[in-house]
Amino acid sequence: MNWIIGVVVIIVLGLVLDREIYFYEGVHFGPRVQAWLYDRWSKKYDEGKRASQLHDDEMLAKPLLNALMKVPEPFILDFATGTGRLPFTLISRPEFKGHIVALDLSQGMLEQAASKLVARAASVELLRHQSLPLPFPEAAFDAVCALEVLELFSNADELLKEFNRVLRPGGILLISRGTEQSGRRAKVKSAIELTSLLKSNGFENIQIAKWWKLFDRVIAIKQGVSQPIQRKNLSEVLLCPACHSIHWSKTSSTWKCQNCGSQLSITNEGILLN
Repeated sequence: MNWIIGVVVIIVLGLVLDREIYFYEGVHFGPRVQAWLYDRWSKKYDEGKRASQLHDDEMLAKPLLNALMKVPEPFILDFATGTGRLPFTLISRPEFKGHIVALDLSQGMLEQAASKLVARAASVELLRHQSLPLPFPEAAFDAVCALEVLELFSNADELLKEFNRVLRPGGILLISRGTEQSGRRAKVKSAIELTSLLKSNGFENIQIAKWWKLFDRVIAIKQGVSQPIQRKNLSEVLLCPACHSIHWSKTSSTWKCQNCGSQLSITNEGILLN
């Protein structure tokens, strides 16, 4: 009888572990384990996304640039960029003249992004950063994008507050809403719930549209009005993790804070490790 109980326990634990790793993508294990998992998945990650990526230009890049049409050279943060699907789509459009900071917790995913973006690497900077708060000052970006990630956070409020903080008044937020078809029902927010959550965090003019079966596209505007940030570089907005100043000197392999002397490494692929 004991061996039967043992087998049942092993099966149940296996099912739970499988669900936590492959369904919730390791989010409940913390950022370090999650980053390790994404590193393992990175080389094959795009294989499961090809159907949705076929529509990225029409459903993501074009609507975002339309929303930013009064900003000739937008400065954009792509949070949880993964393998760089959105930056790749944006820089593939000839009219895009802006600059993108592509941030992810996984170095492996960013390495895949680097291989995609090599042709126009000057338009995109890759940053590995693994926790909140975001390492930027207030009102640093014209647009903040975060696709297929909100439902993975236990506290969506905290994430949206951070997006609001680093986005300038009148700036554009592009996110996604996991649909009921995604199966993550404990994490799914209805369109009404998400709209209310966005409004409570300082966003307005919220538009929710079908993207693909597992996600809706959501575009919103941060309340208020301000002048566009326009094109900047990462070195002009990245806060030093030690002293929170923005005063960097750069070499091919390191960034050094001129205020406190702290150093950040740069990988061979050009990824800044924060």
